[in-house]
Amino acid sequence: MVLEQVRNQTRTAVVSAWVSNEGTKIALTASQSEVRAAEVCARGRPARGGWGTTHDDRCPQCAAGFNDRAVRLILAQRDRVIASYTLLSAVGRLDVHILNLNTPDYLPEVHYHQVRDAWHGVRTPSGQ
Repeated sequence: MVLEQVRNQTRTAVVSAWVSNEGTKIALTASQSEVRAAEVCARGRPARGGWGTTHDDRCPQCAAGFNDRAVRLILAQRDRVIASYTLLSAVGRLDVHILNLNTPDYLPEVHYHQVRDAWHGVRTPSGQ
């Protein structure tokens, strides 16, 4: 029964992480489109669709709007990274070797032998 409960929790975590990951993809795309639109507004390019008009100083919201949209883009990028790592964690792929990180492996046995006789807060594992 416990095993089945853990399986269900794992499935739920994976589905939730997948949905979140897909949602952040869409939010990132929308934020990128908003920033591009704000850049077009700030530059005053001719409008599309054959109108032939240009955007002049009649829109002071362009500069303020661009900053707001840029902040939202950065937050969307951050959310995308977090959702990606959450998905990797949910499927059991958040690992130093899988992510190809250039860091030393953490070996609990080695760390234990480095600090077993150390008083708490007196020295570091390297002996300093």
